Amino acid sequence: MTEVVDAMLQALGNLEFVVVRLDDDHLSRNLLEALLRQVESGGLRLVDVLVLRRTDDGRAELTEIDRDDFALAGLGLDLPGLICEDDAHHFASAIAAGSCAALLLVEPTWVERLSHDIDHREDRVLATQSIPAPVANASLALALRRL
Repeated sequence: MTEVVDAMLQALGNLEFVVVRLDDDHLSRNLLEALLRQVESGGLRLVDVLVLRRTDDGRAELTEIDRDDFALAGLGLDLPGLICEDDAHHFASAIAAGSCAALLLVEPTWVERLSHDIDHREDRVLATQSIPAPVANASLALALRRL
């Protein structure tokens, strides 16, 4: 079993957390279909998912996603249980009291494919850096004002 876990961990590339607001305690059909499209296109690998609810008094309640439910939607979770409580509580502040969100842990697999495709002695991906959308959009707005 240890060899299987070691092999899976070595196979991971960069991971990203994505927080998606939910209307209720369940992943919507729209969200499941969007995830399926991304997985099928090879754009991402779905590593783990939790549903995070903030109660009216601000406490965070976590619900693991059932692998069987995901399988019915055509999706798999590669490493369920990888998101820990500390991770979830870190993102709980982004969720309004009395509401829910899905906490997705994904691997943007296009980076790994690019790295594999260019992996030669002189061509290698050395680093990647995620830039949050608000920062990217603020930079774009500033650049457009300068034109």
